[in-house]
Parts: sequence; C-alpha cells; structure tokens
Amino acid sequence: MNKKRVTKAYKQLLPPLSLLLVLLMLGGCRERSAAETARSGVLIVSVDRQLQGVADIQGEVFSRHYPDSRITIVPAASGKTLMSLLDHKAGAALISGELQPQEDSLVASLNRPLRREPVGRDALVCIVNSNNRVATLSLKELSVMFSRKGSETTPLIRADDYRLETLLAGKIGKKREDLRAWACRSDGELIRRVGADRSAVGVLFRSALNAGTISDAERNLVRVVPLVSERAGGKAFLPTRQNIFDGSYPLVTTVYYVYYPGNVLATGFGSWLSSSGQTVFERSALVPFKLLERTIILK
Repeated sequence: MNKKRVTKAYKQLLPPLSLLLVLLMLGGCRERSAAETARSGVLIVSVDRQLQGVADIQGEVFSRHYPDSRITIVPAASGKTLMSLLDHKAGAALISGELQPQEDSLVASLNRPLRREPVGRDALVCIVNSNNRVATLSLKELSVMFSRKGSETTPLIRADDYRLETLLAGKIGKKREDLRAWACRSDGELIRRVGADRSAVGVLFRSALNAGTISDAERNLVRVVPLVSERAGGKAFLPTRQNIFDGSYPLVTTVYYVYYPGNVLATGFGSWLSSSGQTVFERSALVPFKLLERTIILK
C-alpha cells in the first residue's frame, strides 16, 4: 500500500519536474546565446579616471539601445587601466594617449593580440590663477617651468597620472623622469591650488577640467591659457573643439579603445564608439575622432 502511494506521488511530481527542467534548459540556452552576441551580455570596461563621466554615458546609451547588454565602467589611475585588461579583470579599456613602453612590451608578449581603435580626442590644458595676467605660453616656456630651472612659477600636475606625464614630457622635449612638478592628489585639488596661487601653472586633461566632479565655482578660480603653436607661425590657440580636431592646438592626444577581438560584446561596443557613439562624444568633454556628417534638408 505504501509502495503504491509513493509510486503515485512520484508520477504526480514528474510533469512539474519535467516542465521545470525544460524551462531551466531553455533559460540556459537564452543566457548563453545573449552572452555570445555583440549587443548583449556583460562587459567591464577599465577607463582612465578623467574618462569615467563620458564612458558612463556611452555605456548607458548603448544599454538603452540594446537592453540585454550591461556595460560596467571601472575608473583607474592611468598606469593601471590597461593592466586590468591584461589581467582579464576587464574586457576592454579606454585610455588617453599612446601605450607606455612597458605596456607595449606586455602586449607584444601576449599570445592573444589586442586591438586598439582611436575613438576620440582629448588635450592637455594649462591653467593659471584667474588673476594671472599671462596672455599666452609656448612649449619652450612650459619646458622651463616643468624643469624648475630659472622659473619662478609653481608647476602642478596630478599624482600618478603616468600617461599625462608621458604626453607632456614628449610635447615639451623631455623624458617623463625629468619632469619637476608638485603633485596633487586629485584634479580638484590641483584646480584649487592654482586658484589660490598667482604663481602656479597647472596641467591637466581637458576632460578632467570639464568633468562633472569639478564645480563651476572651482572652474571660476582659474582660466585656460592659449598655447603658441610653432607649426602655425607662433599663433596661440585655445583648446576649443575645432582647434583640437584640426590639430591647431599643440597638446592634443588621442583616446583609444583597447580590447580583445575575440570578445564579441567588447567588439560590438567598440563598433558603437566608432559610429553612433561619436555623437555622444560630441556632446561630452571629449572631441569625436571622426568628422560627423550632417544632413541638411532643403524645402
């Protein structure tokens, strides 16, 4: 009698269990399929700190277009951004400027090659106290200031931003280890120190100066100095979008998206940044890498 009851109960459980098993299998199939597309799945993108704001917006807009995707942005000091990708903690990276020599060596030693796509433009800007009367600066003058030889200025940069240091040193004809400047713990601290010292000159990324973490009150403490371009016959240029795009401004850098080609979502997000995402860059602190086409309808 007990055996019959157990058998009957077991038979009653079979249909629900079978249905549950089928649903789990179908659910697993859908999840694997989503993870293997260029428009769905989860992607972690490691970014240089000053790029976090625009990267967050790009990820949000991408996910609104493709709801099955989730882009997580992880900011890091520029010396660690690419390492997260090489250590497979991230599936892609967004960096300002060229790879550093040690990064090039690591990438060259990989069995899985990385792909690097230019997606935007940024620039280094020189800021002084709003009451400082200096009209323009040349790269030669910056070279003297950031060697602290024969200069009465107080040069300031952000601490541990190796990519900024490498770019600045290369532009003013020095090696990174030859730069001499006071280091600040954050871009906000750098701006406040320049705003409190008429002899100070600070260098930071344009995207950092225009980031959402910097208040209007802080930006009003300083002003951006036009830089003389030797290529333009000594004419000085401000880091406007047009001057950055056409290269008139002398301290321009390229923003690169770096990823493993075998990661399909990373490839899809990179394709977005190079196409539809260019419009997002145009409305951000960065400048698009490509010239955007505009359609004018004549009636």
